Amino acid sequence: MTHVQKKYHVPKKFTFQKVSFKRNTSPTFFVRREVKFKVIISMDWEGTGLEEKNLMAICDFKERWRVPFVHYHNPAYYTHPNFSEAEVHAFTSLAFSKDDEIGLHLHTPQHLLARAGVEPRHSPCFSRLGDYNPGPMKGQEVMLLAYQKHEVKRLVEYSLNLLKSHGYYHIQSFRAGGWMADERVWEVLSEVGVPIESSAANRRFLEGSSWEGDNLDRYSELLWGTRGSELFPFNLQTFSGQLLEIPNNLGAIDYWNTENIYQTFNELLAAGTEEQAHRGAPVLVINSHQETAADNLPKLHEFLAYLHGAYGDAFSFVTNKDIYIDNLEKLTAGSSLYA
Repeated sequence: MTHVQKKYHVPKKFTFQKVSFKRNTSPTFFVRREVKFKVIISMDWEGTGLEEKNLMAICDFKERWRVPFVHYHNPAYYTHPNFSEAEVHAFTSLAFSKDDEIGLHLHTPQHLLARAGVEPRHSPCFSRLGDYNPGPMKGQEVMLLAYQKHEVKRLVEYSLNLLKSHGYYHIQSFRAGGWMADERVWEVLSEVGVPIESSAANRRFLEGSSWEGDNLDRYSELLWGTRGSELFPFNLQTFSGQLLEIPNNLGAIDYWNTENIYQTFNELLAAGTEEQAHRGAPVLVINSHQETAADNLPKLHEFLAYLHGAYGDAFSFVTNKDIYIDNLEKLTAGSSLYA
């Protein structure tokens, strides 16, 4: 297939869609607290789309806030039959900034599996309705944990090498598609030298969404229980070594709503403040998706405005690597602090 490089034009000013959150405005809700916490803003790249509206939203958001992202990049863009390497490069070169961290995000579409030499499987899927994707995109909704350890390792190694061939060296962080990572995935990460895992998710943010009660929700509970809501990194000990788990405790902005985000945030932070004296600063991890950025980044824009108004300079924006470095001594010592 012959590809023509697409030129992405990002205007200097992108106007966000207005978000009408009717927040709780009681005095206790906006009380300023003397706390210190850290915020990680992450973005999963699904490997399915490169729409200009989403690129514009990302660029405008970063221009407004000047904060680092952890981008979980997806090798599937480079095997997708509809994208050229030049098009992917043009898109990512505008979306990624020098202060961002690049991690690895994996789904299992057949076009990626074929290049990695892995036979496709068909279940379990994120939804009980199965995988709706056609042709080479089929498999996008199949959980990574459907595959045996040697298949996961082949896919991860191929993916890291593919990203390396496009200039992404020394990837240190991983998040599984749909947050579906188990022991075999953790062992593979340890064996290939990826020390940071961030697939533990807070199921509370799936309540009221189309995923509530579906496979994604149920498997998340089986895999992570309540650990996805923890505010402090913890060790994942495997037969192959240990990883630092940084839970995605504020969920994905795609599923935020008025009833869950502000209340849950303040409840989590209040709990974390009680433990702060002996465990350090709580770490709040927010997830987003490149393919839905235009629709959902307005929620994050409003949330960050709330944080600045309510907490001032009592928090900072960091990346996974910053947290890993801070905790490296405890991690190598096998400290029970994060167990």
